[in-house]
Amino acid sequence: MKVLLLSDIHGNLENLEKIFYREDDFDAALCAGDLSDSSKFENYERRLQRVLKIFDKHRKLVKMVPGNMDEEEVCIKNLLDYRMNLHKDEASFNGFEAIGFGGGITPFDTPFEPEEDEIVSTLEILYERMGSGKKFAVVHQPPYGLTVDITDGNHVGSQKLRKLYERKKFDLILTGHIHEGRSIDKVNGAVIINPGSVDEGYYGIAEVSDEGVEATLKSL
Repeated sequence: MKVLLLSDIHGNLENLEKIFYREDDFDAALCAGDLSDSSKFENYERRLQRVLKIFDKHRKLVKMVPGNMDEEEVCIKNLLDYRMNLHKDEASFNGFEAIGFGGGITPFDTPFEPEEDEIVSTLEILYERMGSGKKFAVVHQPPYGLTVDITDGNHVGSQKLRKLYERKKFDLILTGHIHEGRSIDKVNGAVIINPGSVDEGYYGIAEVSDEGVEATLKSL
């Protein structure tokens, strides 16, 4: 099973279309947030809907969470309308289950900045609902102390999320938020991938099989 891994679209319709054109044989898609961008577009919701329509026209199973630059209530309402919401929710795919939480922590007072404790406690509850198969998490905020959370040489991820991932067994964790943290790492045996920003031409692929999960960084 080929899963398209995306994050930080920031309303870039051209790059999103190019990725779908290049990877048109994908089976499902996951996206870790910043779908539109309230700082870039006067009409945030209109650009969000254009992004979601691109996903929708490919008729594949797609789930995603908002990012910190998404307007929480507006974004989740539209994701629910398109049946793409994974924020505070769980979804079953052919070969794995996924749980998700959106928003990110910054010093800049961006539109959607949840508390660390809420992210962790929600994911813990969702984790307990998952079955015995492969487990994925889609969380905009990266964990602390890995390659995926480095910006300007500093780790800026969540320490509480890192501890959660060390306690709970996942197969793949998709994150984003930190554009400079584009990389693949491992935590507690799980593949953790920050595919980079779609807005900058980056994305990832996960191949899911009975043997496990392999992730690859890609670019346009």
